Amino acid sequence: MTRTPITVLVVDDHALFRDGLCSLLQRWPEFQVVGCAADGEEAVRLCTERHPRLVLMDVRMEPMGGVEATRAIAAVEPQTCVAMLTVSELGHDVYQALRNGAHGYLSKNESADRLHEALLSLVAGETVLSPTIAAKVLTELSSPGHTSPAGSLGAPRLSLRERQVLGLLVEGLSNAEIGHALHLSEGTVKKYLGTTMIKLHARNRVQVAVLGLRKGFAE
Repeated sequence: MTRTPITVLVVDDHALFRDGLCSLLQRWPEFQVVGCAADGEEAVRLCTERHPRLVLMDVRMEPMGGVEATRAIAAVEPQTCVAMLTVSELGHDVYQALRNGAHGYLSKNESADRLHEALLSLVAGETVLSPTIAAKVLTELSSPGHTSPAGSLGAPRLSLRERQVLGLLVEGLSNAEIGHALHLSEGTVKKYLGTTMIKLHARNRVQVAVLGLRKGFAE
Protein backbone atom coordinates (compact mmCIF):
# COMPACT_ATOMS: atom_id res chain seq x y z
CA MET A 1 0.00 0.00 0.00
CA THR A 2 1.44 3.37 -1.07
CA ARG A 3 1.55 6.03 1.63
CA THR A 4 0.57 9.62 0.91
CA PRO A 5 3.78 11.69 0.87
CA ILE A 6 4.37 14.36 3.50
CA THR A 7 3.94 17.73 1.78
CA VAL A 8 6.67 20.26 2.56
CA LEU A 9 7.13 24.01 2.11
CA VAL A 10 10.73 25.29 2.25
CA VAL A 11 11.27 28.88 3.44
CA ASP A 12 14.71 30.52 3.25
CA ASP A 13 16.00 33.80 1.82
CA HIS A 14 19.17 32.20 0.43
CA ALA A 15 18.30 30.75 -2.96
CA LEU A 16 21.24 28.35 -3.11
CA PHE A 17 20.43 26.76 0.26
CA ARG A 18 16.71 26.72 -0.52
CA ASP A 19 17.23 24.95 -3.84
CA GLY A 20 19.68 22.49 -2.30
CA LEU A 21 17.27 21.58 0.48
CA CYS A 22 14.45 21.06 -2.02
CA SER A 23 16.68 18.73 -4.02
CA LEU A 24 17.54 16.77 -0.88
CA LEU A 25 13.88 16.41 0.13
CA GLN A 26 12.94 15.21 -3.34
CA ARG A 27 15.39 12.31 -2.94
CA TRP A 28 13.34 10.98 -0.01
CA PRO A 29 10.13 9.18 -1.05
CA GLU A 30 8.32 10.16 2.16
CA PHE A 31 8.34 13.85 1.22
CA GLN A 32 6.87 15.98 -1.54
CA VAL A 33 7.95 19.62 -1.92
CA VAL A 34 4.88 21.71 -2.72
CA GLY A 35 6.49 25.13 -2.68
CA CYS A 36 9.43 27.37 -1.83
CA ALA A 37 9.34 30.84 -0.30
CA ALA A 38 11.99 33.52 0.17
CA ASP A 39 10.42 35.30 3.18
CA GLY A 40 7.78 34.95 5.86
CA GLU A 41 5.02 36.78 4.04
CA GLU A 42 5.31 34.48 1.03
CA ALA A 43 5.40 31.49 3.38
CA VAL A 44 2.11 32.43 5.04
CA ARG A 45 0.45 32.97 1.67
CA LEU A 46 1.63 29.63 0.28
CA CYS A 47 0.55 27.82 3.44
CA THR A 48 -3.01 29.07 3.07
CA GLU A 49 -3.01 28.07 -0.61
CA ARG A 50 -1.27 24.68 -0.50
CA HIS A 51 -1.78 23.49 3.11
CA PRO A 52 1.58 21.73 3.57
CA ARG A 53 1.94 19.20 6.36
CA LEU A 54 5.41 20.48 7.20
CA VAL A 55 7.19 23.83 6.84
CA LEU A 56 10.97 24.24 7.13
CA MET A 57 11.49 27.84 8.18
CA ASP A 58 14.56 30.07 8.46
CA VAL A 59 14.60 32.55 11.37
CA ARG A 60 16.08 35.76 10.02
CA MET A 61 14.36 37.05 6.88
CA GLU A 62 12.97 40.34 5.62
CA PRO A 63 10.39 41.84 5.60
CA MET A 64 8.74 39.14 7.77
CA GLY A 65 10.98 36.90 9.84
CA GLY A 66 10.52 33.23 10.59
CA VAL A 67 9.10 33.59 14.11
CA GLU A 68 6.44 36.08 13.01
CA ALA A 69 5.54 33.86 10.06
CA THR A 70 5.37 30.81 12.33
CA ARG A 71 2.93 32.59 14.63
CA ALA A 72 0.76 33.57 11.66
CA ILE A 73 0.79 30.04 10.22
CA ALA A 74 -0.12 28.53 13.60
CA ALA A 75 -3.16 30.82 13.70
CA VAL A 76 -4.50 30.04 10.21
CA GLU A 77 -3.16 26.52 9.55
CA PRO A 78 -2.92 24.84 13.00
CA GLN A 79 -2.52 21.38 11.44
CA THR A 80 0.74 22.45 9.77
CA CYS A 81 3.97 21.50 11.55
CA VAL A 82 6.60 24.24 11.46
CA ALA A 83 10.28 23.49 12.12
CA MET A 84 12.94 26.15 12.24
CA LEU A 85 16.02 25.21 10.19
CA THR A 86 18.62 27.88 10.81
CA VAL A 87 22.19 28.80 11.69
CA SER A 88 21.04 30.79 14.74
CA GLU A 89 21.60 28.99 18.04
CA LEU A 90 20.75 31.98 20.22
CA GLY A 91 18.58 31.05 23.19
CA HIS A 92 16.25 33.98 22.56
CA ASP A 93 15.51 32.77 19.02
CA VAL A 94 14.81 29.26 20.30
CA TYR A 95 12.41 30.49 23.01
CA GLN A 96 10.60 32.79 20.59
CA ALA A 97 10.18 30.10 17.97
CA LEU A 98 8.95 27.34 20.29
CA ARG A 99 6.57 29.60 22.16
CA ASN A 100 5.06 31.01 18.97
CA GLY A 101 4.10 27.72 17.36
CA ALA A 102 7.27 26.00 16.12
CA HIS A 103 7.41 22.25 16.68
CA GLY A 104 11.17 21.96 16.31
CA TYR A 105 14.41 23.89 16.08
CA LEU A 106 17.13 22.37 13.91
CA SER A 107 20.60 23.46 12.88
CA LYS A 108 21.57 23.83 9.24
CA ASN A 109 24.69 21.89 10.17
CA GLU A 110 22.68 18.67 10.65
CA SER A 111 23.69 15.68 8.55
CA ALA A 112 21.21 14.52 5.91
CA ASP A 113 20.46 11.33 7.87
CA ARG A 114 19.85 13.24 11.10
CA LEU A 115 17.60 15.74 9.28
CA HIS A 116 15.59 12.92 7.72
CA GLU A 117 15.07 11.29 11.11
CA ALA A 118 14.14 14.61 12.73
CA LEU A 119 11.54 15.49 10.09
CA LEU A 120 9.81 12.12 10.45
CA SER A 121 9.72 12.60 14.23
CA LEU A 122 8.23 16.08 13.81
CA VAL A 123 5.32 14.94 11.66
CA ALA A 124 4.73 12.12 14.17
CA GLY A 125 4.00 14.78 16.78
CA GLU A 126 7.34 15.07 18.56
CA THR A 127 9.20 18.23 19.50
CA VAL A 128 12.68 17.99 18.01
CA LEU A 129 15.71 20.10 18.86
CA SER A 130 19.22 19.69 17.52
CA PRO A 131 21.29 18.19 20.35
CA THR A 132 23.82 21.04 20.33
CA ILE A 133 21.05 23.64 20.50
CA ALA A 134 19.20 21.82 23.30
CA ALA A 135 22.38 21.45 25.37
CA LYS A 136 23.30 25.10 24.90
CA VAL A 137 19.86 26.43 25.87
CA LEU A 138 19.52 24.12 28.88
CA THR A 139 22.94 25.26 30.11
CA GLU A 140 21.85 28.86 29.68
CA LEU A 141 18.63 28.21 31.60
CA SER A 142 20.47 26.71 34.56
CA SER A 143 23.06 29.49 34.82
CA PRO A 144 22.74 31.64 38.00
CA GLY A 145 22.51 34.94 36.14
CA HIS A 146 19.88 33.83 33.66
CA THR A 147 16.65 35.83 33.47
CA SER A 148 13.35 34.97 31.81
CA PRO A 149 12.66 36.33 28.32
CA ALA A 150 10.36 39.24 27.66
CA GLY A 151 6.70 38.82 28.49
CA SER A 152 5.77 39.36 24.83
CA LEU A 153 6.45 35.71 24.08
CA GLY A 154 3.43 33.63 23.14
CA ALA A 155 2.05 30.86 25.32
CA PRO A 156 4.11 27.66 25.04
CA ARG A 157 2.69 24.67 23.21
CA LEU A 158 3.41 21.22 24.62
CA SER A 159 3.02 18.01 22.65
CA LEU A 160 0.81 15.21 23.96
CA ARG A 161 3.83 13.19 25.09
CA GLU A 162 5.35 16.20 26.85
CA ARG A 163 2.07 16.69 28.72
CA GLN A 164 2.01 13.03 29.71
CA VAL A 165 5.58 13.15 31.03
CA LEU A 166 4.87 16.40 32.84
CA GLY A 167 1.73 14.98 34.44
CA LEU A 168 3.65 12.01 35.86
CA LEU A 169 6.46 14.29 37.01
CA VAL A 170 3.93 16.35 38.97
CA GLU A 171 2.76 13.12 40.62
CA GLY A 172 6.29 12.67 41.93
CA LEU A 173 7.51 9.87 39.67
CA SER A 174 11.20 9.50 38.84
CA ASN A 175 12.44 9.40 35.24
CA ALA A 176 12.68 5.62 35.42
CA GLU A 177 9.13 5.33 36.76
CA ILE A 178 7.80 7.71 34.09
CA GLY A 179 9.53 5.66 31.43
CA HIS A 180 8.02 2.44 32.78
CA ALA A 181 4.54 3.96 32.85
CA LEU A 182 4.77 5.31 29.29
CA HIS A 183 6.88 2.48 27.82
CA LEU A 184 9.77 4.86 27.11
CA SER A 185 13.47 4.63 27.84
CA GLU A 186 14.85 6.81 30.63
CA GLY A 187 16.88 8.70 28.04
CA THR A 188 13.74 9.50 26.05
CA VAL A 189 12.02 10.76 29.20
CA LYS A 190 14.99 13.08 29.82
CA LYS A 191 14.67 14.36 26.26
CA TYR A 192 10.99 15.22 26.77
CA LEU A 193 11.74 16.92 30.08
CA GLY A 194 14.49 18.91 28.36
CA THR A 195 12.21 20.26 25.63
CA THR A 196 9.53 21.01 28.24
CA MET A 197 12.04 22.92 30.37
CA ILE A 198 12.95 25.06 27.38
CA LYS A 199 9.33 25.73 26.42
CA LEU A 200 8.32 26.63 29.99
CA HIS A 201 11.60 28.43 30.64
CA ALA A 202 12.23 26.34 33.74
CA ARG A 203 15.64 25.82 35.32
CA ASN A 204 15.07 22.43 36.95
CA ARG A 205 12.54 19.62 37.57
CA VAL A 206 10.84 21.49 40.41
CA GLN A 207 10.26 24.57 38.29
CA VAL A 208 8.94 22.41 35.44
CA ALA A 209 6.37 20.87 37.77
CA VAL A 210 5.35 24.20 39.32
CA LEU A 211 5.06 26.00 35.98
CA GLY A 212 3.21 23.04 34.47
CA LEU A 213 0.59 23.28 37.18
CA ARG A 214 0.45 27.08 37.05
CA LYS A 215 -0.01 27.17 33.27
CA GLY A 216 -2.58 24.38 33.24
CA PHE A 217 -0.45 21.72 31.51
CA ALA A 218 -0.73 19.31 34.44
CA GLU A 219 -3.40 18.76 37.07
